[in-house]
Amino acid sequence: MKIFRKYFLREFFKFFFIFLLSFTAISIVAEFFDKATEFYNEKPSTLLIIQYLLLQSPRVVLYALPFASLFSILITIGMASKWRETIVIKAAGCSTKNLFSYFLVLGAAISLTAFILGETVVPEATRKASYVRKVRILKQSPKISRREEALWLKGLDGSLIRISGFVENENHILKTNIFSFNPSFGLEKRIEADEAEWSNGVWNLKSVTVFDFRNNTTNNYESFISTSIEDPKIFREEMIKPEEMNFMELYAYYSRLEKAGFKNLRYTIQLYEKLAYPTINFVMILFGIALALNTRWGSGIRAAGLGVIISVLYWLLYSLSISFGNTGMLQPWLAPWISPIVFGITGSVLYLKIRE
Repeated sequence: MKIFRKYFLREFFKFFFIFLLSFTAISIVAEFFDKATEFYNEKPSTLLIIQYLLLQSPRVVLYALPFASLFSILITIGMASKWRETIVIKAAGCSTKNLFSYFLVLGAAISLTAFILGETVVPEATRKASYVRKVRILKQSPKISRREEALWLKGLDGSLIRISGFVENENHILKTNIFSFNPSFGLEKRIEADEAEWSNGVWNLKSVTVFDFRNNTTNNYESFISTSIEDPKIFREEMIKPEEMNFMELYAYYSRLEKAGFKNLRYTIQLYEKLAYPTINFVMILFGIALALNTRWGSGIRAAGLGVIISVLYWLLYSLSISFGNTGMLQPWLAPWISPIVFGITGSVLYLKIRE
């Protein structure tokens, strides 16, 4: 049994790395052509382009892992069936179900690896890739910096602005502080607001306190128009994206929004996606084993075709459930789990029906 396992593991990993490298290479080439206009206009160095593309690779690898797992297990078992190796295994008194059940452990290991990758390497690499593209290739100076769970930016009037968060889908900013200075950088005025709303081309601050240090006065306002802050476009362009955060960072940011009374369904769904997506690797291997041992597809080409069909069906269901989650038709925590649950249950039923 150990000899068979080593042999099939070697075959699996051979196909696994071929597919993983192929999917990654195709995605990186597509990314290059997608940004070709920017590269042509800005004419960055070749090394800078390579650096940007390499920093995109971890994210591509994370998304390619489930499909490399699925295609590899289907072709490994498909080739074994084609060359009658499964018949030899049965003739030797071994159980193909028990033999390939070892790959379920491998699937769990790949899922764990994907989770660790998605929490460590991928967010950091994606942030650096965004920086390289915006600052070093497009030569755009950053207008927003992120410090101590707050956003800092320079106001249109030269003031310094601190914002605790931006609610993208509602054009709201949370607790805001605006610091105005004199030419010698002495603090003249401080404006504190609980929140602000973009309306009619200006920011309308709510529950405002204005500290005027030059005149030693303090005034309170229910609302206050500010022309210091740029329009919401700057926040959408420069704020850190969910894919650039790990689970804890995204959870902390989402919690600040929720405490302020704002709920962003997209952020909630992406939060649960970070937990759900790595499990797809295990589900794909389970589904692949069950399907391959219950059918007689045989050749590697047919197995690869089956993998394409399964991948398309999976992503159709996954995209549909995420869309329903974004519109509120599904609970945000449930939307990312629909596909893993459906394919996991189907794979489990097929696995139990494997005939020896």
